[in-house]
Amino acid sequence: RIEVNIVNIEKDLNYRVFNITDGRLYTDRIHDTAVMLDNKIVEESSFQLRYNLNGTIYNSNIKNNIVFKKGTPRKLRKIKGTVLSLLTGGGGNSNYWHWLYDVLPRLRLCEEIKKLKDVDYFLFPSLEKKFQVETLKILNIEEKKLLPSKKFRHILASELIVTDHPYNLTNNFHNDSQNIPIWIIKWLREQFLKNLNKLKTNYPKKIYLERADSKLIKAQERSMINEDEVKKFLINKNFAFVKLNELPFAEQINHFYNANYVIGLHGAGFANLSFCRERTKVIEFRTETTGSVIENLAKKNNLEFDSIICTAKAPEYAKQSGHIKIPLDLLEQKMSEI
Repeated sequence: RIEVNIVNIEKDLNYRVFNITDGRLYTDRIHDTAVMLDNKIVEESSFQLRYNLNGTIYNSNIKNNIVFKKGTPRKLRKIKGTVLSLLTGGGGNSNYWHWLYDVLPRLRLCEEIKKLKDVDYFLFPSLEKKFQVETLKILNIEEKKLLPSKKFRHILASELIVTDHPYNLTNNFHNDSQNIPIWIIKWLREQFLKNLNKLKTNYPKKIYLERADSKLIKAQERSMINEDEVKKFLINKNFAFVKLNELPFAEQINHFYNANYVIGLHGAGFANLSFCRERTKVIEFRTETTGSVIENLAKKNNLEFDSIICTAKAPEYAKQSGHIKIPLDLLEQKMSEI
């Protein structure tokens, strides 16, 4: 009753796609998802995400899954038909980056064993964000087939399909996110650039990614202390300011596709670099501990990348967070060199 399919989309990268007859699934929507057959957990297709001492996320031992401590305290919803699970942990609930790179690529993995039109239902982390609904509409997935995990936390399906994580290949989420597989980037470009029909061209060529909550510096975990100075500097360079969270998904793609220059503070909006044309110039502002996820994504898309790395003013914040100040003379230098 458990069929394990090994699929290969990119050289040396093999993924498992599980097809389980009468499969049961329970999720806490953040760290744990248990896939079960009868009353036994299916280890390889379940996950229980935890943090190690360095703050890195990893998939812990199956014995730590929440169902062994709390059981499945939610009403069981029986679903007749095929359900594809695209659950991936809390990041998929609201984070734009994780939605594009953790959640949606599972559709491509599923296609290796079953056409999406033959899937009866799709179980998503969440469907509350506009970009989630907009991307699925572009992908032509019918609304009546969409199941949000907030409501469907405990299900029993005639046929349950679960895939491996699209890029977590070494069980170190932080490191693996630095190296997004090429096939994911190509798939995103193919799906969204072609489905937007003719891309518009009346968009600014130079864009600065403005954070909508930039004035609430004290309330943020990630901010630019001298953003007003940076914005005045960029105005003189003919940059347009873009608040991505206020734009429809299609508009975000159009902005990045048409841009020749992209500058901004490290954030999920840089996920759109996959929609840029080659040789687009990119400058990222980040802390010393942010990592190279944006840099590597830019390089895999053949973009011209540079960054300004600053010491965070709030050292209590870890990894990608902290308040930084951008030296304008250094920004001038980087822009002349890139």
